Amino acid sequence: MKTSRVILGWVGIILLGLAHGVLEDLMFIRVLVEYAPVTWDLTGDLFFVFTVPLAQLMTFVITGTLAWHFLGLHQLSRLIAFWLSWITARAIFLTLVLNPIGDIAIYLAWITLWCFSVGLYARIKSA
Repeated sequence: MKTSRVILGWVGIILLGLAHGVLEDLMFIRVLVEYAPVTWDLTGDLFFVFTVPLAQLMTFVITGTLAWHFLGLHQLSRLIAFWLSWITARAIFLTLVLNPIGDIAIYLAWITLWCFSVGLYARIKSA
């Protein structure tokens, strides 16, 4: 029973990471764009400084909380698996919609920052 639970935990981490890579755009399109004031230029100069991180954080609140409480995201190996699946899903998705490499690199840098921050929090909390 314990091994099936461990396997399900790993599968859950990977699936949440993959889902997270696609949910970011849903948060951007269905939440930020629909509910932001018209005067805000969410796709202009602030896009990579404000919009991308906010969409990622809104999604991370959902997937990260699930992964932290139910799947052991605070463990470094699971955090790395989550990060790898998130980065892979995001890179493939952005490549398929023909984003430039420079833009993809910015997305991946933000993802790395968020996962690094979670790793630091987990390390501090366990110390």
